[in-house]
Amino acid sequence: MAMPASIGTGTSQAYQPSLSSARTEKAAAQAEAAKIRQSEAVAETVKRQANFSSNRAEVLSRQAEQMENRVQSQDPGKGLGGQVDITV
Repeated sequence: MAMPASIGTGTSQAYQPSLSSARTEKAAAQAEAAKIRQSEAVAETVKRQANFSSNRAEVLSRQAEQMENRVQSQDPGKGLGGQVDITV
């Protein structure tokens, strides 16, 4: 009686763990890459928000300085205080 020629051929189960391991490593690498991209995006957003806040603070500081200069440059005789007697 002859043994069939197909015995011992075909895909062996011994190789499946390495395929699964390779897929797991690839998925882990993709997840890590996605995590890095997300971290970079968050860092960029935070940087933009910080720049915006800094620019806004500079604008508000300039506006406050301009208002202060206007108040100091006004002639006190032209205001209501010069026209109305508030003494009691």
